[in-house]
Amino acid sequence: QFGAGTQRAEEVVEALTQTMPADCHLRIGESLVRVDADAMRSGRELFETLAKFARGEIRVLLGTQMIAKGLDVANVRLVGVLSADTALNLPDFRAGERTFQLVSQVAGRAGRGAFPGEVIVQTFEPGAPAIQLAADHDYQTFAHEELTLRNSIGLPPASRMARIVCRDKDLSKAKAAAKTIAEAAGDLVESKLISLMGPMPCPIERIADHFRIAIELTAPDSGKLQTAMQTLRKRGVLLSDTKTAVDVDPLALL
Repeated sequence: QFGAGTQRAEEVVEALTQTMPADCHLRIGESLVRVDADAMRSGRELFETLAKFARGEIRVLLGTQMIAKGLDVANVRLVGVLSADTALNLPDFRAGERTFQLVSQVAGRAGRGAFPGEVIVQTFEPGAPAIQLAADHDYQTFAHEELTLRNSIGLPPASRMARIVCRDKDLSKAKAAAKTIAEAAGDLVESKLISLMGPMPCPIERIADHFRIAIELTAPDSGKLQTAMQTLRKRGVLLSDTKTAVDVDPLALL
């Protein structure tokens, strides 16, 4: 009830171990180390911490995605994933893909040596395919189901996408700029050269005092998308300036 960040998790883990036999007690900074952007002040400190963990000098690492990928430590016997569905609920069509990647990657840190590993995944959506299939390391089924869904609704990689974000400290100006671009693309949509979503507020609607309004253009192939973008530039509505961000094949939609 007081939050679920890494500091809170650190306090809970330390408190829980105090009811165990004396040799199981975990002490923050010695046998239990938190690894996140706040605790690790430099890359060197991070690598030193990981080296101590590999040598067994640190018994428990607790942290963010910084410890989810790439660690090959033979004596890891237990991995816990807290709030595995956090990324699953982000307003991004790749949310399921990212959740599958993260859970399967962090689960792969356990049992890499002579001893078997155990993975415990905490989630509010245990029935979600991304969670279940990641726990089973079933990439083939997940990829097939995800690609089938993307193909059915015309999302990448079945199509190509360009995201245009209009930014301004004045919300009405940001909306007006996005509306101008959308209206200029009207005939391109009617001719079925592209599909258009928006204008709409970005999921993170305001950054650094700038309001953000997005437009998403999708086309069946790169040629049609390029034609549409060039047309909007020739019409003078799509500018490369500080108030307009154009992201072709965007990796995130936040």
